[in-house]
Amino acid sequence: MSHQNTKPSVEKHTNFAELEHLKTDHFDIYQELMKQFKYDERVCQEWLNKPKPLLQGKSPFEQLSINADEVVGMLVRMRTGDFS
Repeated sequence: MSHQNTKPSVEKHTNFAELEHLKTDHFDIYQELMKQFKYDERVCQEWLNKPKPLLQGKSPFEQLSINADEVVGMLVRMRTGDFS
């Protein structure tokens, strides 16, 4: 009997490169994101990678290299409950 898959795969739970980049290059945004998502790195990572209509279909991580202020604005709107 083969036991090829005896170790659980944790790769998908440990790849947080975007969060590390954010922590290094945009620490203020990193802090705000972590506060809003109660320090759940998995949820933060998902939010960073999912395309958003407010960002013209780009993910917040993609938008950081174009205009980080738009990502900040989106986080502020989320914090203040402005979903208009």
